Amino acid sequence: LTDLTFSYLADKKMYETAFCVNPPDDVCPFGLPCPNADVTGLGQQISIYITTVIYAIVLIYIPSLQRPMFYAHLALLYSLLIAAMVSVCNGELSRADGIFVIITVASPASLYLWYYSLRSIWNANYFPMQHLDREKPKGRSREVYLARVLSLGSFAFEIAMIFVLFIPNVKGIKFPQAACDQSYDAMPKWYMVAWELPVAIQSVVITLFYFLALLCVKLWTKRTSYKAPSSSHVLQPLFDQTETAPRENVDLVSWTWRLLCDQYPNFMSRTLFRVLVFVGQLAILPDVILVYRVKGKDCAALLLIAVGLFLEPPRMGVNRVKIFLIRIVVLLFLGGVVFIRLLISFAIPSCTDWVIIFIAVSAASASWTHFSKVDMKIFLPVVIISLTVAISFSNVGIVYLGDPYAIGFRSPTREPSYFPESFAGIDTVTPVVWIICWLATSVWPWHSTLTSERLKQGLWKRAHLLKMCSTIVGPHLLWIKASSKANPTHSRAMTFGQIFAMIVSFASLLCLADVSVTVKKDVWLSVLISEAIVDEQSSPSP
Repeated sequence: LTDLTFSYLADKKMYETAFCVNPPDDVCPFGLPCPNADVTGLGQQISIYITTVIYAIVLIYIPSLQRPMFYAHLALLYSLLIAAMVSVCNGELSRADGIFVIITVASPASLYLWYYSLRSIWNANYFPMQHLDREKPKGRSREVYLARVLSLGSFAFEIAMIFVLFIPNVKGIKFPQAACDQSYDAMPKWYMVAWELPVAIQSVVITLFYFLALLCVKLWTKRTSYKAPSSSHVLQPLFDQTETAPRENVDLVSWTWRLLCDQYPNFMSRTLFRVLVFVGQLAILPDVILVYRVKGKDCAALLLIAVGLFLEPPRMGVNRVKIFLIRIVVLLFLGGVVFIRLLISFAIPSCTDWVIIFIAVSAASASWTHFSKVDMKIFLPVVIISLTVAISFSNVGIVYLGDPYAIGFRSPTREPSYFPESFAGIDTVTPVVWIICWLATSVWPWHSTLTSERLKQGLWKRAHLLKMCSTIVGPHLLWIKASSKANPTHSRAMTFGQIFAMIVSFASLLCLADVSVTVKKDVWLSVLISEAIVDEQSSPSP
């Protein structure tokens, strides 16, 4: 037969299609491995992302949908894993595509499911699914047993894929286009398998700073000369209606309202307070670069704070000109922060961080004003300011920890890009400053600590966005970012399997929408403005 040739310049797509029918191992003309639509197709990605995020929401907020969403989530996991295994056995899966598979399967929702599946081996009640026959305990339910086997089976599949990918020269396994492993920055791509590492590092740092602050206050309050503040302290937990018993689980947002109104009675308005609390909760999210070096959190914070500053006029009886001048100065300062971060983004804290720093400075000022020298007047402001400075500097520099580009895993053939584009670059440490200030001024000075249950109640009672961002939005943003960057080809080919997967994901979306429309508007409004949800807590909030 006559050799069939194509002009690369005349029709690049046709040339690539012909080349990828049986690509040789020693060349990589496109700089990327040939696409595998069954594994890395656009439909596969969309369906996995939608279903996984919905399943995470269901796990935390909607227990009634855990059973159907469990099967929908596992169906997509197995479809991707089986397609990958078939491609591996046929020698059609490149190493880069395999890395994409194991990253995409190991989503935050999957990690949660695997953890509780393993834990349910000893106690079936931990398995996150309501079985059909609720009269039987979970430990005696055959459905729960089979569901656990399916869940752990997907985990075993994931482990097998990792071993196949990273153990060299596995007998009977061959990955095509080995030359593309080098040209496609193989080192950073395999590092994305551990996309959780930056989150883990920053979680450890947050925990260390929290217990460091607790230790400092505990050692101070154990001194023989220390005297606990009076029970009528303005920062002490709120009293109940009879004003006889303090509620030790005063929540984070209510404490912030009392603090800011105490320190800035003429400047602080309800609208500005709600905006500041909203922005402060966004600090837990990983940042997103919009254009060039423009950061998503900076832009959102600047716009929201501008609305909070000028939407509500100053109250009667105050110097309105002075208040407006202060508001303009604040807005210009934040605008300067955004501009400077365009030039040297890693040099100064973000706008969301400055909101938390403002709360910390207010807490230090309130401690100086309301505590006495025999308790916390001098010690607590020093601790708060010191920890705020240390944590702010840590938050600026911690983006380098756990980042492959920062520690040298970069292909020498690639031009170095500026650092904030790195897929693992997150800086979410500063919210611990807010929590430390809350507890250090309202609980710890009275020789008291909160149990883990009361701590969660205090954090989540009104800070709904903080809970959602820290458990769902933040981890899944980082996972989607790692998964998308691990996809070598971003193939747009749509096979029947991908279409079926998208149908399953949109059906899951309809189930979530059906539940969402039954939620009262007051609940949605409470989430946005950080008010207590009436169904959970009937007491009024400031």
